[in-house]
Formats: sequence, C-alpha cells, structure tokens
Amino acid sequence: MQHVQRLLTLCSPLLQPFITLLHSTRNPKKLNQIHAYLIVTGIVKDPFGANLLLSSPVLTDFRYANSIFTYISYPNLFTWNTMIKKLISNSSENNIGKLTSLPLSFYSRMLNAGVKPNGHTFTYLIKALVGQGVTGGEVVHASVIRNGFELNQFVSSSLLGFYTHCGFVDRGRQVFDEMLQPGLVVWTSMIKAYVSTKDPLKALEMFDMMRKASVMPDSIALAIILSACALMGDLNISKAVHGFTIKSPIEIDEYIDSGFIAMYGACNCFDLCYQFFLEIPQKNTVMWNTMIHQCVEHENLNLAHQLFESMPKRDAVSWNTMLGGFCRVGQYKEALALFNEMERSIDRPNKTTLSVTLFACASVGALDIGTWIHAYIEKNNMNFDGSLDSSLIDMYAKCGNIDKAVLIFENSAKQDIYVWTSIICALALHGLGNKALRFFYEMKDSGIQPDDVAYIGVLNACSHCGLLDEGWRVFNSIRKPTIEHYGCMIDLLGRMGCLREAYDLLKDMPMDANEVIWGTLLSACRVHNNVELGEVATSRLIALEPSNPWAQVMISNIYAKESRWDVVMRIRKEMKERCFKKSPGCSSTEVNGEVHEFVVGENSLHPCHREIQLMLETIENVLRL
Repeated sequence: MQHVQRLLTLCSPLLQPFITLLHSTRNPKKLNQIHAYLIVTGIVKDPFGANLLLSSPVLTDFRYANSIFTYISYPNLFTWNTMIKKLISNSSENNIGKLTSLPLSFYSRMLNAGVKPNGHTFTYLIKALVGQGVTGGEVVHASVIRNGFELNQFVSSSLLGFYTHCGFVDRGRQVFDEMLQPGLVVWTSMIKAYVSTKDPLKALEMFDMMRKASVMPDSIALAIILSACALMGDLNISKAVHGFTIKSPIEIDEYIDSGFIAMYGACNCFDLCYQFFLEIPQKNTVMWNTMIHQCVEHENLNLAHQLFESMPKRDAVSWNTMLGGFCRVGQYKEALALFNEMERSIDRPNKTTLSVTLFACASVGALDIGTWIHAYIEKNNMNFDGSLDSSLIDMYAKCGNIDKAVLIFENSAKQDIYVWTSIICALALHGLGNKALRFFYEMKDSGIQPDDVAYIGVLNACSHCGLLDEGWRVFNSIRKPTIEHYGCMIDLLGRMGCLREAYDLLKDMPMDANEVIWGTLLSACRVHNNVELGEVATSRLIALEPSNPWAQVMISNIYAKESRWDVVMRIRKEMKERCFKKSPGCSSTEVNGEVHEFVVGENSLHPCHREIQLMLETIENVLRL
C-alpha cells in the first residue's frame, strides 16, 4: 500500500484514479477496460501510465504487452526490463521463448536506443533464455562482463542456474571461481547446481568450503544441503550436518524439518526418520506428506495409511502419495477405494491424482471407473494440454477398448514421445503388430526419436505377432540395447521356436542375464519342450532365486510331457521337503464401479460367495443339457 501511495504522489492527476485499480485488479477484462480508457483519453502515451499498465501481473500475454509497448515513444530502462521479464513468464505459453533471437533482439534494441542495462536487465534476460541452448546465454555473459556486472551476486547466480540447466555445470563453477567474494546467494546457487546434477559429493565439498569462508547458510541453503545428504545416503555425514544445524543460529522452518525426515529416510534409517518426525512439536502438511512418502518408500503401507488417517489437514500431495503407495505394492483395489473417498472429501484431484488412478484402473481392468474419470477430466477441462492422453490410452487399452485408445491418440493435442509410445504399446498388447509397426515408423517420420520404452513396445508387438524379421530389424537399429530389449528379442525368438538362437543371443549379452531373461527362455522351453535348454535355464534361475519354486514347477512340467515321471516325483518331493508353495492364482472383475477380487482358496471370504456358487452350479447344469 505504501508503494501505491508513493506512486500517487509522483504521477499526474489524470492517472491517479487508475493506479489503485491497476494494482488491485486480478481480472483480465478489467485490465482491457482500463487500457481502452487510457487509449481514448490519450493517457497511454504518457510513459508513466504505459509502464504501470505493462507491469500489471494480470498482463500475461506477451503480444498484448508488445502492443502497449509500441505506444511508448521513449521507453526507459524500467520499461525495457518489464518487457524482457514478460518473456520469462510467457515463453512456454505462447511459444515465443522458443525463438532465442527475441530476448536478444529486445536487448539489442534497448542498447541501440541508448539505454544502459542494469543488474535486473541481465537477470531477466538470462532467465528468458533458459531452455533455448547455451549460445544465447554466452552472448549475454559476454555483455555482463563488458558492462561490469560479473561481480553482481544475483546476475552471477542467474548465470550459474543457466549453465546448469544447459548441462554445463563446469562453466557455472568457472563463473563462481572468478568471483572475489561470492555471497550467500551465489554459494547457494553453486551447491544447488551440484544437487540438481546428482553430484552430492561436490555439493557437500562446496558446503565445507562455504563454512571455511565464514559464510553462514540460511534456511534455503540448508534445505538444499539436506537434499545433498539425502542423495549421498551417508548416515555419518547426515548426522554431522544435523549437529551443525542444531548448533547454528539458523531458524528451523518446515522445509528443513521435512529435509531431515527425507535425509534419514534416504540413509535407510527409517526408525530414526520416524523418531525425528514424532519429536517435531508442530507438524504441518508438508511434514506429514514427507513422512508418509518415506513410509511408502520403505514399503510400510500400514503405517503410511495410519498417518494419512491421522492427518489434521490433507492436500492433493497427501492423497497422491497414498494412492501411489497402494499402486506401488499392487493394491489397486485399495487405491480405487481411496480415490472414491477423495471424491467425497473437500479435496479436489489434480492431474497426478487422475494419472495414478487411471493406472490403477488399467491394472485391474476397471473400465467403468476409468470411463467416469475420463468424463471428469473432460468436464473440468483438465487435459487441455494433452498431458493425460498417454494415461487414458493405457487405461482403455488394458481395459480392452483399443478403439477408444486409438481415438484418443488421433485426437491428441500433444503427440509427444509418451503418447506415441503409449499407443504403440497398446496396439502390441492387443496383438496388432503390423499396426504398431506402422505407428512406430510414423513416429520416426514425424521427427520424434523412439526412447527405450518405445522400442520395448514395438518389439513386444513383433513378439506377439511372430514378426521375426521386423523384430531383428528394430532390435539392430537400437544404438545401445538395454537388458529389457534383449529380453523382448529372446521372447520373440522363443515364441518362434528359435531356442538355440535365443540362447546364443542371451550368452552374447553385454550384461549378466537376470531372472526375467532366464525365465523367458525357460517359458519358451516349456512351450517347445526343449529339455536340454530347460535344464540350463532352471539351474540358473535356482541360483538367482533359490526361494522361488517357479523354475522347478516349469521343469517338472517339461519332464512330465516327456513321461520322465521318476524325475517329476523327485522334484515334487524336494519342493515338499523345502515347504515350497506356488502363489495362488488371483483374478478381479468390475461390477457397478466396484472391483471384486478372487483368490484361489479364499473365495469363501467374498460376501456374495454363496450366491456366486449357486449361479456357477446353475450354469454348469445348463451346459450339461
């Protein structure tokens, strides 16, 4: 309010009625009305009035701002800085920032107009160039040095962030090293740069140098240092930083407390993490969420749910963390029940909520719930940018409606790598190998390079449809195949009966085969009854997973098909002596939006068990007629 009063004393009487209104309005239509009045009265030509209009936080459209800017005959430094600042917040929305030349063009025009830059100019300019390559930033960096702003803490901090975002942390470190006395802001930026590039050792080395330089971190710097400790996962270092914090004058806030919870959790000290949480006298939602997240990370879903139920106030993160936790351990039914509970609460789901819930629907085939969520998304315009398209495609495909999945893809507003990969995997799942391959090559023709998941999807499509030659062609085009790609190719060869070729590929892998790879080969041996390779795969699987009876069950079935009953009896006897039990089969079905789960041997637990049994007996009697 004091700022507004100061402006009132500086401006002309004609502008005074609009200053308070400009600073208070949050409605774009009101801003348009004020702008129209300023044009009609001619006040817009007053640089002071135009600057006020430009600096309004409601003005988010750069093109609109530029139209106002053209009215100003002699823009001052504040005006130029305001326009460059608008480029930061509007580049992603209007695709303006994608043109590296635009921020530099404005800067060049400013210099040609005889206006000298200040620290704010360079800070805004650097931020406007983030994400557009390193060249533009290097041009600005040179201008920073020419104009003597290389020692400005905020400009240097922006340059650090820019180079880190471009993947050139060493250049950021060079900026840091060239400073005579870097202040707290720059120290913090340098530590953050190392944390963001997953280099906790250098981040902690910087912290040590910072302390030796007698620079005391504030709460923001300390929160970043705790993130470095979490990445490091070293309990002794974490305890040392905790001890430093206790002795220091730094004011502990919610982010630092949450940082300690995450730090001890990352050090695999869940008990210490939980104890610290319990000792916090006043816990806010951020701390509760952090602790629940740690429970999920350590697969303690019971405690996570207890804490969730005990929370005095929840937010979307609370629900999303719990939903993700249930999905992580395969409790999809519980995840859907929790989503229904959220719908009845005052909290509203966000995109993450819907994405996680769609995944749960896909996992149990809950088409009715998934369709309802799709309708909810459309009604609330939550997919205007197409960010949920991949989740919707995956849900419809796994729930059996491939036509709907293809329709969503065709109408997608954002056909990026994730959407393309989702539709390729969806078609593969439904055995539409040729169509999946066609989409795969269309994606490449559109200029989008497939990632590892896309290759897995198209290889699976070849596997399901027996497209061996196409499979080899795709596999050989992968620059550096992962173990999953080898697994897909071995599966394809196994399905086609090329067991010896599959085994040779397995042996030629640059990495050690895991239980999934050997299991894939054993499954193929079971289908084609190859005893020799089946025995090799079984021995490797037993060595990798001695407590898993699956391999013995499979080889027993292979021997049984060969009528080698003496070996079958010996294997079953060994399994019985070692108390091996096969995991019971499980299935689920959706009725009226509710998922019902059935486990072999536990069906009597279902509340409608008697009615289901009677219906099955009735169907059986009818079939006998």
